[in-house]
Amino acid sequence: MNRPTPSTLAILVLLSCALLALRMVEFTLSGAGLHVDEAQYWLWSRDLQWGYFSKPPVLVALISTSTAIFGNSILAVKALAMTCWILSAWVLGWLAYRMSGIRTAIFAGGLFSTTLVSGLLGLSVTTDAPLTLCWALCMVTLWEAAHASGTRASLWWMACGLSLGLGVLSKYSALALGISAVWLLVAAPSTQRRSVFLGGLLASAVAVLVLVPHLLWNMANHWPTAQHTLEITVQETGSTVAKGAGGWRRALTSGLEFSLGQLLILGPSMWLVLFWVWRKPHTNVTAATSTSSQAAAIWSTRTYALAFAFPILALGLIQALKSKALINWSVPMTLGMCLWLAYWANEKVLSLHRFVWACLTGVLLSGLIATGGDIKQWVGIQTQAHQSKWDIWGRMRGWDESLQTLKPSLEPYRDVPWLTGDRSTLVQTAYSLRSLQPKLYAWNSDGSVHHHFEWKQAWPADADAKAVIWLNPNAPHPLLLQSYPKARLLAEATSGRITLQAWLLETQGAQP
Repeated sequence: MNRPTPSTLAILVLLSCALLALRMVEFTLSGAGLHVDEAQYWLWSRDLQWGYFSKPPVLVALISTSTAIFGNSILAVKALAMTCWILSAWVLGWLAYRMSGIRTAIFAGGLFSTTLVSGLLGLSVTTDAPLTLCWALCMVTLWEAAHASGTRASLWWMACGLSLGLGVLSKYSALALGISAVWLLVAAPSTQRRSVFLGGLLASAVAVLVLVPHLLWNMANHWPTAQHTLEITVQETGSTVAKGAGGWRRALTSGLEFSLGQLLILGPSMWLVLFWVWRKPHTNVTAATSTSSQAAAIWSTRTYALAFAFPILALGLIQALKSKALINWSVPMTLGMCLWLAYWANEKVLSLHRFVWACLTGVLLSGLIATGGDIKQWVGIQTQAHQSKWDIWGRMRGWDESLQTLKPSLEPYRDVPWLTGDRSTLVQTAYSLRSLQPKLYAWNSDGSVHHHFEWKQAWPADADAKAVIWLNPNAPHPLLLQSYPKARLLAEATSGRITLQAWLLETQGAQP
């Protein structure tokens, strides 16, 4: 197997660092702030737990580490999550190198780095960042474990179990790796199946040990994360079927949207390489070399790659047909697809010149989308105020501007409890006005629990505070005014799509 030279590795490291820096510049130029979920994760990171209402803990711990190192700026919150995508490309390249040499490694890592999902989702703090890295680690550690022997094999199986456990602690969809494992067990030669099965049991045991603290936390808190995941997964399963033909049309539309979304997130670099490879005639010399390098392999590269792509892709499609699956639900499938295409490109001796142009196309498109603002303007459509925009950062704009406008009016009341009936307002306020360290509470008129803060930071029904701040897009609820009838609007701020009102609410006996 051809080994990479030190100069080749140095160039690849520099390219990876340049790509990470480029993405940070792109997000800075976009002018976007934190998404509501990102602000929520940041707020959770102030109090590390083994689980949270809607998510397992790895991403929150990642943000806690990132902000401890770099501070609390927007890029500091995102830094390590963004780095996960670069590391995932390197891990995938490591696997491709072990399978088929340095050219396949460069193809695999380069393709993944320039997919749209890596270029756009890689600018956000989502659970997909650590999930994708752990998925890639599972792929490489399982391969190494299956092709090693003795103590070395056991250590690799344990590393695989650790990667799986951390993947599940990143996002529960990592459990789909169990289907990939069964696929590979069935596909393994009969002479190797027993060792793969026993190794898989060892990896599973390690994964369970990693999950124990999270399971105990869920048990102690009546399984909030598991229950929330089940609710969002099956929320419309029965209703879709019950609605007859209309329900089936909606199911098919959802399935089609999901399928087209998967094609979209692969991006132009993947499709250009696929087109060139498909049209290029087969090269016998390269085929012989590839066959020789895979002679001792338990699985073919194609089988191994598809085993890590198709199961989660199929689960995402089933979920889309049953109810609704987001476009990013099957993100880890890009790892398997990139590995398969990289191996095929190496077999067909795709020129590095063409490969570089394909990668540059992917980087350019993701950069244009990231910094392009309202995409409707690209095609000459003028978006008027309050109309829908095609801006991927639309939900991340306006919060900080509105809150900073309200800050002078709110600062004198920093020691008064602040109430809001809106999760987005609560978490964005916690981040944007973190210097005031406000005491934030979630208020709900019916007392039900829809999110983490109605669970952990709910305003108590028997609260005896003489005055509170109401911070919300809307005026105070009539039920709240029954307890605090003296209401005074302190300020109102509007920025883009965000409008916020700050009210001082007091009891009848409060001093003026």
